[in-house]
Amino acid sequence: MAFLYEWMMAFVRAGGMIALLPGISAGPVPVQVRIAIAGFLAYAAGGFVHLQGGPPPDVVALVIAIVHELLIGLLMGFGARLIFYTVEFAGQLISTEMGMTMSTHIDPITRANSAPVGSLLYYLTLMLFFISNCHHAVLAAFLRSFEIAPLGVPVFTRNVAEFFVIQTGSIFLVALQMAAPLMAVNFTVTFTFAILGKAAQGMNVFQESFAVRILAGLGLLGLTLGLTAQIVLSHLRESPELMLRFIP
Repeated sequence: MAFLYEWMMAFVRAGGMIALLPGISAGPVPVQVRIAIAGFLAYAAGGFVHLQGGPPPDVVALVIAIVHELLIGLLMGFGARLIFYTVEFAGQLISTEMGMTMSTHIDPITRANSAPVGSLLYYLTLMLFFISNCHHAVLAAFLRSFEIAPLGVPVFTRNVAEFFVIQTGSIFLVALQMAAPLMAVNFTVTFTFAILGKAAQGMNVFQESFAVRILAGLGLLGLTLGLTAQIVLSHLRESPELMLRFIP
């Protein structure tokens, strides 16, 4: 009975993490596969699970324990996916600055409206996530979570809430850093065509500026893509540590 309870609690924690884990939580991955992965992770965590105090004595305590484990899994998945939220927001900023917001499409992975630049950065981040073996570190962090937050010990700390707010705010800061070169180019192009519009008032500078803005933006995006990949890779390597710090 104790083994079944330990496996079920580990399964709930793994399911919460997989619900937000990059690459696995995407639409094309069948739900049955996600459930199977969660069950395998729960079985693999058998040597790390240490039950404190035995199974809950009543249904209310059992529901509280399930909610606590699900919350831990969701927070860990959020920590692993934080950089993906950042690059998606950066892609929206860059697409807006380049004037490509009208070319949004349905992303087959996320099944949501996404700009071309946002999809490019998302798939770049997903590729770096796997080729840098970050997914292995994420799974290792999941096993370590049972040492930090053992089963049957529902503890909520205020520091986790403050850390959650800080890390959520960092999404906008890092995204702005990624989009800053494109924003500077857009300002330069807009300022140049504003002066040109004063010099040649018969010229439709607003319409002519779109092509220049897109060409300049694509050129600069290609030049800064390596720097963006370095920023993304550095944050991906910090993801396992973030996952553990999100544990309440």
